[in-house]
Amino acid sequence: MNRVVRLFSTAGIALSLLVIATIVLLPGLAGAQAEDDGQTVYTTNCSSCHQPDGLGIPGSFPPLSGNPNVQDAAYVKTVVTEGLSGPIEVLGETYDGVMPPFASLSDAEIDAVTAYIQADAFEAGGGDETLEPGDAATGEAVFLGANRLENAGPACVGCHTAANHQSLSGYTLGPDLTDLAVRYGGAEAVAAALSNPPSATMQPLFDGAPIADQERADLAAYFESISDAKISRSPVDLMLAGGVIGAIILFALMLLAPRSRKPGFAEQLRSQR
Repeated sequence: MNRVVRLFSTAGIALSLLVIATIVLLPGLAGAQAEDDGQTVYTTNCSSCHQPDGLGIPGSFPPLSGNPNVQDAAYVKTVVTEGLSGPIEVLGETYDGVMPPFASLSDAEIDAVTAYIQADAFEAGGGDETLEPGDAATGEAVFLGANRLENAGPACVGCHTAANHQSLSGYTLGPDLTDLAVRYGGAEAVAAALSNPPSATMQPLFDGAPIADQERADLAAYFESISDAKISRSPVDLMLAGGVIGAIILFALMLLAPRSRKPGFAEQLRSQR
């Protein structure tokens, strides 16, 4: 009997120790897991603009490392879900880029990346390497798909329009990129963003097929060169658009015009009686 009691006592003590260890260790394990998840979310969605080291890009994207605003979780969530346009001032410096909303992120992902940012756990020295100056003409060829992307990604023109390269019906799957360099605050910021396109639509397309460094530089140079361009359509586009509109109007008039018909043979016989 005593042996049974001792066994139960030993089991009870062991169980108690297990419960205590679980209570003590689980928060640490959960915190480590959250940090890992936050880093993944950050790397996928934020690092191209704010950089892996969290130091941002001067004049365009503010630093997150040492940024006192990120300690406000509600503010971070609002910026992530609704986006933010400059100019804004952070740590005495002005930044005038545009952050798009990341509505596709779940609340759990936002909480994880917020914890990661607040912990200031960024990769040391992980900023984007300085690129060689790009060539605008080459960038235009890359945009149009005349120069295929090195890693077989899709051409920009398949989804976007820019400057005088407009589709017949206006915007395609993505927005017009004529003012991209203005919105992002310069060629450097555009090239950085293209290293990991901050778009839930684009990310699957370039997953495993990243835009090469020189291609990013050339595209950024092209977008900067058309920053002040006015969107205009070519004469061929205008003629095609006019033809389509004219055909629609003619078809509508045909449908609306009163119809007249000749009397049938039976009606003619009846009228002669």
